[in-house]
Amino acid sequence: MALFGPKRFVGLDIGSHAIKAVELTGAGGKYRVVHAGFAETPPGAVKEGAVVEPQALGLAIRQVIAKAGIKPGRVVSAVGGQAVIVRELKLPPMSEDELKQAARFEAERYIPYGVREVNMDFDVIGETTEDNQRKIVVLLVAARRDIVDKHVQALESGGVEPFVLDVESFAVIRALDAQGRTGGNGAATVFVDLGGETTDIVITEGDQLRLTRNINVGGDSLTKAVATRLDMEFQSAAQVKEEKGTVLLEGEPLPEDRTVSALHDAMLPILGDLATEVRRSMDYFQTRWRESRVGRVVLSGGTARLANLDRFLSLELGVETVVGDPFMKCEVADRVLPSEQRKQVAPAMATAVGLALRGTVER
Repeated sequence: MALFGPKRFVGLDIGSHAIKAVELTGAGGKYRVVHAGFAETPPGAVKEGAVVEPQALGLAIRQVIAKAGIKPGRVVSAVGGQAVIVRELKLPPMSEDELKQAARFEAERYIPYGVREVNMDFDVIGETTEDNQRKIVVLLVAARRDIVDKHVQALESGGVEPFVLDVESFAVIRALDAQGRTGGNGAATVFVDLGGETTDIVITEGDQLRLTRNINVGGDSLTKAVATRLDMEFQSAAQVKEEKGTVLLEGEPLPEDRTVSALHDAMLPILGDLATEVRRSMDYFQTRWRESRVGRVVLSGGTARLANLDRFLSLELGVETVVGDPFMKCEVADRVLPSEQRKQVAPAMATAVGLALRGTVER
């Protein structure tokens, strides 16, 4: 038993539309959610995955933390979307000092701005052989320094201490990895994290990250399509999409409510674009790793709750598609999140849960 009670870890996910906070306790694969909360992000405070208004965001963070019953302290947060560049490098074996220099040199090939303008980190994730030459596989992560600084400013303004700054897509994988692995036989998993402005597509195989992409399709794309089709304001379109949005499947009875059909017709081209981009990612993966196969697609983010989206993508991709539930590996009391609410918000809480889990590793 810990002398002063169990250690607690807080994950704080700052999205373009919502701020989510989760506090976990536990270790060794057994975790309990002790507090959870969420609230709307102030309009315009986050754009394209980057903090724009740290002071306004700080006030909202304070409110979320207080409402959830979380004591201000250390948190794990993340940057994501187009604000982050993730690349896999293959380099000859070398010392740690040489690797630091080589990583910075290689980074210049991928980063569209000066290396001095970024915060960069890397990790050796494995080894491989190419042309009979042993090489180490290095995962490079970079984010513009000004974006990281504003994110940290928002956290500090919110009265919390940034403990670790992670990558959103990595947090999602951490939270939903168990669901991905149930595809069986070591098959690869495609994680599709649907944000408000963009979507992350990540493919993993076992413990290996195979591909990561960010595309300009998200929940806002669907809302704008609905607003145009039904001739209404964005917020009204978002509300009607939330209440009646459903993907209609071929061969199933049409709904009596014409609004449901109109919503489907408005969203279908965007959903088709999403399916196309996921399929392209899968095709690229199959081209590079010809003996591998994709066993499952796991959806997360608020838009993952869109009725029948998982079934639609299953049919379009020819691969089992499920909605992710980050609480599967956690005990959650009804006083923290009632069961019905938990089911409703689960896909949107994946990043926050994954960030809290990162805290259990860092300690």
